[in-house]
Amino acid sequence: MTLKQLEAFYWAASSASFLIAAERLHLSQSSLSKRIRELEQQFGRTLFDRSGHKAVLTDAGRTLMPLARKILESADALRSSMADEAGLKGHCRFGLGEHSALTWLPDFVAEARRLYPALTLDPSVDIGARLEEQVDHGLLDFAIVASPATRPSIVAQALADVRFEWAAAPSLAGDLRDPASLFAAGAALITMPAGAGANRIVDQWLAASGAEAARRLTCNSMAAIAGLVVAGAGISLFPQSWLGHMDRSGQLIRLRGRPEPVPLRYFLHWRRDDSRPSIRTLRDLVQARADFARPLSFLQPPLAPPAPDDRKAEK
Repeated sequence: MTLKQLEAFYWAASSASFLIAAERLHLSQSSLSKRIRELEQQFGRTLFDRSGHKAVLTDAGRTLMPLARKILESADALRSSMADEAGLKGHCRFGLGEHSALTWLPDFVAEARRLYPALTLDPSVDIGARLEEQVDHGLLDFAIVASPATRPSIVAQALADVRFEWAAAPSLAGDLRDPASLFAAGAALITMPAGAGANRIVDQWLAASGAEAARRLTCNSMAAIAGLVVAGAGISLFPQSWLGHMDRSGQLIRLRGRPEPVPLRYFLHWRRDDSRPSIRTLRDLVQARADFARPLSFLQPPLAPPAPDDRKAEK
């Protein structure tokens, strides 16, 4: 019996499929299955019932699961105690929403590369409900989600509260500065799809204010929503850090609705049974580097083109 065989068994049992487990361990599916069969041969017991559409644990497999977890946790602890953090290597797959991706993700990846040059990071950008599902199924090592955990298999730790504000294009708002008045005048509400954390505070605000949006447009990109609002297609809620340059440049104006939208709390999600020291180290780095208030670089003023004399000098 080897640690690699136990690892193959454990992740096959705790992932949504053998294929996902193989990808997590950077193996081919046939190599993963081979290690599990070798383990079954050594024990003389079948660990998975493969007769149905999906392999499921047998009684022997269910008995082995907590024992395999303890052995793997002990092995991870031993590796951690015998090597410094600079030795982190391999792949880490993690998920986050577009707000995180457009604010602190670049700094986080740069810092992780500096600290752990042998480690490969694979970020995945999606809405919160799908990210939580992927963590649960073993597709992601952790995720940053704008909602608490809804699954018992996942631990969620609060990261930060982010304040949002309503905004509209000056051409759409006219003299109105209240989102409820704009909705009454026929303005469309532009939101993320169902399952996105920002939708929760939109619905809470609508319920608290008594406002009604007769038209609702859905878009799966916050950056695209910003473009739609600038073009006058409707109004939306934005993180405060998004509105600085767009407000100063006159692309958008802030709306002062009552009550103020409640802050949106972001959480770090990971599997309750995942005690790998390497993943814990990266989660700590996320907590240190996740600055949701960072201004968006793509919304800053572009560099001015060189003057004609400067272009001649360049030639």
